[in-house]
Amino acid sequence: MTERVGFESMGQVDAWIDQLPDGVVVCGRDGTISLVNDTFIRMSGYERDELLGMPIDGLVPSKIRHRHVGLRRDFMEEGATRPMGAGLSLHLQRRDDELLPVEISLAPITNGVAGTANASLAVLAIVRDVSERRRAEEALRTTGELLSLASERERIARDLHDTVLQRLFGLGLELQALAMRAQPTVAERVEEAVDEIDLIIREIRTAVFTLGAASRAGSFGQELNTVVSQAKRVLGFSPRLRLDGPVESAISQEIRTELLASLREALANVGRHSGGTEAEIDLTAAEQTLTLRVLDNGKGVPSTFDTASGNGLRNMAERARLLGGDCSLSPRPERGTELLWWVPLPR
Repeated sequence: MTERVGFESMGQVDAWIDQLPDGVVVCGRDGTISLVNDTFIRMSGYERDELLGMPIDGLVPSKIRHRHVGLRRDFMEEGATRPMGAGLSLHLQRRDDELLPVEISLAPITNGVAGTANASLAVLAIVRDVSERRRAEEALRTTGELLSLASERERIARDLHDTVLQRLFGLGLELQALAMRAQPTVAERVEEAVDEIDLIIREIRTAVFTLGAASRAGSFGQELNTVVSQAKRVLGFSPRLRLDGPVESAISQEIRTELLASLREALANVGRHSGGTEAEIDLTAAEQTLTLRVLDNGKGVPSTFDTASGNGLRNMAERARLLGGDCSLSPRPERGTELLWWVPLPR
């Protein structure tokens, strides 16, 4: 035998409705709100006294409010339980005019007489706040887009490495062979072209590293790009980055930590002292040595500057010496400053 659950008073019914996790709204045929529960009050931002007697259309976003009047009337005539705006993105316009993402289910309240004209006397709306779900869906969609972008970056990096770089290497070798048989003036021009190809190869290597390694969370490339991006806010311009050699695969975690800290310090010094408008970062792994060069076009090193007195430079030097390397600061021949930071690579 099934036990029937009942209520001793309408007060108990109201209390039960107020405890529902979804908002409840009842409005008459003219669209006037006659009942709301506590959940809906919190969702709307209105007080209960403000909602009771208010036209339900006032809670519809203002830009579509004029359409809602006709849709509401059609539902009252139709009188069938259904979700509202199936397939659409619905919003509740709160008291502060913010739009709250919601899902709404509608049910007619009838006089119980089948076949009676205008049988729907009122409408019951169940309103669910779906803002958290929408945020989760948006985060999931963004993650999917980032994964697709990372995959595309990896593909471009592979194509650059496997195709463009190899062809440039081959072209450089052919030009060097041609220079050996050419007249001195022609050979000089060919050697200049070979040097230009070497520079292009370095630029592409940097692009390959940026597109590939820099897209992996926690990678050295990502951390390096973060340092460069942060430096732009201090310098007012973006320093140029060049890499040569197997930088990421050659360095240990210890070198990586000290290198990034020293690079941050070097770029901060450029921002504080140089007054320059350009900066370059050259990072090279060759001959069992990792070399960091930070160049700027600023006012250079004052003649009275004591390289042992600067805290930033001393910290960078100590980091390098802990790893068996060193650090120096010197003026550039034309203008600006050159910082060198180098450490031996693990064998």
